[in-house]
Amino acid sequence: MKSLLLPLICLLVIHPLVHAEGGCPAGMVPEGGQGAMSCRPMPGYGQGVPASGPRATYLSRWGAVAMDTYETANVGASHDKSSRAEAERIAMDNCLGLGSKKCQLISTYSNGCVALAESNTHFGIASDPTLSGAQRAAMRECNGTSCKVVYSNCSQPQPVR
Repeated sequence: MKSLLLPLICLLVIHPLVHAEGGCPAGMVPEGGQGAMSCRPMPGYGQGVPASGPRATYLSRWGAVAMDTYETANVGASHDKSSRAEAERIAMDNCLGLGSKKCQLISTYSNGCVALAESNTHFGIASDPTLSGAQRAAMRECNGTSCKVVYSNCSQPQPVR
């Protein structure tokens, strides 16, 4: 019983203080005196950060690179596809369509960029949010003095309308 007594006393003391602003609603302050009270808007109330609009929705876009690393070094690629499976299938079809028989996927990416750099003896492939970043990373991965970027492209997310 004693444990309930203290909270009850606090509520009784605080209750009158809640109405100390003259009974005005939130965002209003009392005004007047000598028995004539009114409420006026509080300066700056409600002028905070405006509510943000609806968040944009994006659809992922996919790309892939396939390469015959055994015989011909032919490359097939795809970009801006709506699914990973579609991007990979098209890249493989493009590589095989060049006459290669041993194509394999060497990169699949979404919502970003890819680059392939190669020389006579090395190749490097990398993805990055930016095209220039992917190209730089592919050159580092190639690790040769005669490396050149032979393919680069981006598959950026598409906004839903």
